[in-house]
Amino acid sequence: MTTSSARLSGWRRQQLAGWLFLAPAIAYLLFAFALPIVYNVMLSFEHTSPATIANFTAPWAGLDNYRFILHDPVSRSAIVRTLVFTFGSLLGQFVIGFALALLFSLRFPGRTFARSLIIVPWLLPLIVTGVIFRFLFQAEGGAVNQVLIDAGVVHQPVQWLNDPHIALWTILIANIWLGVPFFTLLLYSALQDVPLEVREAAIIDGASAWQRLRLVIVPIILPVIEVTLLLGFVFTVKVFDLVIGLTGGGPANATQLITTWSYNLSFQVFSFGEGAALNNVLLVMALICAPVYLWLSRDSLRRSSGTAR
Repeated sequence: MTTSSARLSGWRRQQLAGWLFLAPAIAYLLFAFALPIVYNVMLSFEHTSPATIANFTAPWAGLDNYRFILHDPVSRSAIVRTLVFTFGSLLGQFVIGFALALLFSLRFPGRTFARSLIIVPWLLPLIVTGVIFRFLFQAEGGAVNQVLIDAGVVHQPVQWLNDPHIALWTILIANIWLGVPFFTLLLYSALQDVPLEVREAAIIDGASAWQRLRLVIVPIILPVIEVTLLLGFVFTVKVFDLVIGLTGGGPANATQLITTWSYNLSFQVFSFGEGAALNNVLLVMALICAPVYLWLSRDSLRRSSGTAR
């Protein structure tokens, strides 16, 4: 065997070994991600029922399911409500999380304990958080109503979960509480990476605290802020357990989001095709977020390398 043949044979063995190591990951991606997504897309173009699901065959529907989503008032409201809920949650989570991150950057007694305590909401399952807030915001005997009545803010119990005009904002408060730890921890870690020399130079130049934050600190940690907001968007847009635990999508469908209404269409009305079509709206959002996340990550690396040089 010649030297070139031996090298070619060794290269092939390396390639084969590489593919063998990748095989479990590829199989997992296919069965856990690719196949469910493809099946969901196929369902969205079919007229489905429990009988057709059992037989794995269904009449072709074309775009009928998507037309239903566009013309159904509840589906359209669920899409708009999901966007309002998501951006409202991101705004609240970012403002509170950034404020707490700045607070924990200061030195005060009990800082380590408080920083560890802030993680607790993040560790709780979403359904548990939903049940906790259901007890807090219930009309009769709820802690929130009791505090407001004792403080003289209101004179009768507020129907937090039963009023269609208030229920969504109640869920929004619960979701903000749930997501604050994620924002706090990531932004706090980013603040620790701001060079001390830069802060000291800004102080020497006479910059106020607000100017240091706006002109020095925020530009440095901006890549982390961008990625944190994007990940927060992905986590929030698919919220399901929290809504089910608090309102179940009611009252009068006033808190139906894309996730809860697609679940209702699929597993309560058994219109699997319509539910799949609505789920594909979330799929499109994910497909939009994925390249944006990669672009922000690469942009962050370019900024870091440029700063290092």
